Amino acid sequence: GYMALMSAQNPTEKNRNDDCWYNFRQPSPIPAYLMALAVGDIEFRSTGKRTGVYAEPSTLDKAAWEFADTEKMLATAENLYGPYVWRRYDVLVLPPSFPYGVMENPMLNFTTPTVIAEDRSLISLIAHVMANSWCGNLVTTVTWNDFWLNEGFATYLERRLMEEMNDSTYSDMLTYLAYEDLQVNLEDLKLSGDTIDAKLKLSLDGRDPEEMYTDVPYEKGYLFILTIEKTMGRPAFDTFLKGYFEKYAFESMSTERFIEELYANLITKGSAADKKINIHDWVYRPGL
Repeated sequence: GYMALMSAQNPTEKNRNDDCWYNFRQPSPIPAYLMALAVGDIEFRSTGKRTGVYAEPSTLDKAAWEFADTEKMLATAENLYGPYVWRRYDVLVLPPSFPYGVMENPMLNFTTPTVIAEDRSLISLIAHVMANSWCGNLVTTVTWNDFWLNEGFATYLERRLMEEMNDSTYSDMLTYLAYEDLQVNLEDLKLSGDTIDAKLKLSLDGRDPEEMYTDVPYEKGYLFILTIEKTMGRPAFDTFLKGYFEKYAFESMSTERFIEELYANLITKGSAADKKINIHDWVYRPGL
């Protein structure tokens, strides 16, 4: 009586046969960390031609209402950063026993039930994991030392989506609130003597990657990317990003390779803009 789902092409109805087999197909290459399974008392509701929501029956109506604009958000993201190559974008709302976090598993994002605020005020979280469809799923980080390439860009794309779907004051509010949290996070790292995790380029040799889970890759990464956009101009930066996602689709990216790409296709090395942005200090020094 349960439905099985995966980060792949999924059924929309339970298998009522006695054998209860489910078959999945993922036509695109994905990193191993994005392979995920879920099994439970789950039902499906469509929210658009390419979007839908999976949830427990008691949650489904609220979830479908909360995420009603997902198709519109997906089209907005495509206008900004090129085609959505994963065919479908569905959200799986996890049960109340899993109140923490989201995961950008391709074609089926896993989402905390706490995002269902019943006023659509927390859909920036959906915008973030949707953004990971481009940065993280399409172009992914080589190692967790380069984690900011996934999450700094996802935060930047999230804010751009929120600006397009609401206005700049809304995305500015998200930025300001996150900046306050980042300042606290950086101060805590400083007090603990941890300068490594206050850098964008991490050093995790001999360490558990879970130990470095801070706001730094997300919000410091976002501020670095925003600095590039403000310095080079949004039209030029958008053109660069579209080309970047197209050129490196289904490949892995390191921090050093990304910097080379910046110099090859956006920033003239040694120019006034290059000196103003100050790539080296953003990436390799702690703090802001």
